[in-house]
Amino acid sequence: MEHLGQFIINHWQLWLALIVVLLLTFINELITQKKKAKELTPQAAVDLINHENAVVIDLRDKEAFKQGHIIDAINARGEDFEQQKMDKYKNTPIILIASRAIEAQSLANKIRAQGYQPHVLSGGIAAWTNAELPLVKGK
Repeated sequence: MEHLGQFIINHWQLWLALIVVLLLTFINELITQKKKAKELTPQAAVDLINHENAVVIDLRDKEAFKQGHIIDAINARGEDFEQQKMDKYKNTPIILIASRAIEAQSLANKIRAQGYQPHVLSGGIAAWTNAELPLVKGK
């Protein structure tokens, strides 16, 4: 430890480079987090649905959707957001549900650039089920 000060003085360029790299990494992480859609707990999703009339978009396949989905959820695919039929949801908060949150997060990043207000249910449909919230079966 006693030689650390001397090492820093002798190799100040290396220390400066280390600080710059750490600073750039930190800035990149902040930018990435800012671009990421907000992840919601099931309770926060219920609150958004009840108070801001959020639309629930379930991205799972039709069979998984039929086995159980959130009340009034719309079964859609990522490609559907490229068509005009989804434009009516641009002015309302959207909660994206998938089997895994990472799938919904990548779509959320894509559709945010199109003017949507996406949120992602953290933990996907499993988190909703684990919170003992109701599911509709069929349809």
